[in-house]
Amino acid sequence: MKWTKYIVTALAVLFLTFGFHNAMAADDLDLLDDLDKEITTEQEKGKDDDLDLLDELEAKPAEKKEDSFKYLTMIGKNLEGSLRLRGHAFFREPEDREGIDERNPVGEAMLRFETWTGGDTFRLNLAGWLEAGSQQDTYEGISRWPQDKDRQRHHLELNELYLSFFQDTYDVTVGKKSFQNGISTLFSPADRYRPSDANDPLDPKDFGIWQTKLDYYYDKYTFTAAIFPVFNTGKGPSEHSRWSGTTGDYDVYEGDTSGKEIEDDFPAMSINSVGYFGRAKTTLKGWDLFVSGYHGLNPYYVQREEQRGSTTVIIKENVKVGNYAAGFSTAYKKWEFHGEGLFNYSYDGKDDNYLSMVGGFTYTIDDLAKKIFLEKIDVTIEYANEVIVKEQYADGYTQSSRKGRMGHNNIFTRINFKYNEDLNFQYISDFEFDPSGRYNKIQSEYKIRPGLVWTTGLEFFNGKDDSYYGRWERNDRIITDLKYSF
Repeated sequence: MKWTKYIVTALAVLFLTFGFHNAMAADDLDLLDDLDKEITTEQEKGKDDDLDLLDELEAKPAEKKEDSFKYLTMIGKNLEGSLRLRGHAFFREPEDREGIDERNPVGEAMLRFETWTGGDTFRLNLAGWLEAGSQQDTYEGISRWPQDKDRQRHHLELNELYLSFFQDTYDVTVGKKSFQNGISTLFSPADRYRPSDANDPLDPKDFGIWQTKLDYYYDKYTFTAAIFPVFNTGKGPSEHSRWSGTTGDYDVYEGDTSGKEIEDDFPAMSINSVGYFGRAKTTLKGWDLFVSGYHGLNPYYVQREEQRGSTTVIIKENVKVGNYAAGFSTAYKKWEFHGEGLFNYSYDGKDDNYLSMVGGFTYTIDDLAKKIFLEKIDVTIEYANEVIVKEQYADGYTQSSRKGRMGHNNIFTRINFKYNEDLNFQYISDFEFDPSGRYNKIQSEYKIRPGLVWTTGLEFFNGKDDSYYGRWERNDRIITDLKYSF
């Protein structure tokens, strides 16, 4: 570089000394300057390249360290959840029964979480919640695996933990996961394989079930085959709860159980308790269709009676059944129509053989809604009915699962009034014709800010004592909750 500068200087002096034109001198200088800059740039570039290479060498150990913890850190990166604070106050005192929980109002909190780790073909998923509340005899312990026989809610519930394997033509799921069937909106007779927490019957939480499931894709069809190796029932309210009515048992609410004992015959883990499921679904010319079949234990109890000395014992039992279901859904302009049916066949006559059906629609009102200062109104109405083909007839079995199942002769309604993106109102009802019972709910939902929603509602129950809702006629209440999602 120094020799180049000396040469440039000497040439310039010579040019000036011998009287060359200024233009010629300027041109040569420009040329030599360009050459000098090019050489300088190359040297500097070489230095930078050397530095970059050293930087890469220094960074390599850090990259290896990050790769080794990649799938662990994904659990934190993919974490989602919500925190809900909920309170409700009853308008009336409960019926006078020994040991009944008279706490009013009631408060509870729930922190939900879900996350996953893995890649495009293989994933590990987990989800659950933490919860606590002020209700009597309602919360205790943590998750029970693989079979949960506890009636109480758990403070820590690891509700889903499963592996998913994805391929072009099929997916495989192994583990504990929520399982859904059916196509109907408000009431689905085919969607009965998800046990739920019914400590508060009007605020249920679905539990995952252990399964090995294969989904195979062919053209527009999806074929599903699943095995449920562990049978888990749902959770009912405590005997101290006002939701358990006059008998102190949520599932048995006949008029008189005095002088009788009630016990659960919980299915053991064995080959006799395994459930098998198959389904095919598709979309053809705008119609969503499905058919499914199930062989296994009935999620609804039947009652069997035994005489033990001078005591009559009512035993709640889950008996083996076959379920065969089909359904459809389609849309036309502002209308959506859907329906489904399920036939329950009880082996050995331990439960009823019956056909449960539902049909309904959703209609969207937008032009008229704008005239009354609303963005839109969605109206969903369904009618459900049940036809008993053959009544329970097995010896010793005194009551079928009829009282535990819904949709005997009901009209379900839901109307959403959307004011704007932040505020909407809702009306929900279930009218039970025989025996006559009614449930009504009105609520508002306000989005305070993104992820933060405040909901307030009123619930009303009435009807005959032996109806589904009549037993809760003293449980009218106001509910409010604040939910933050992250």
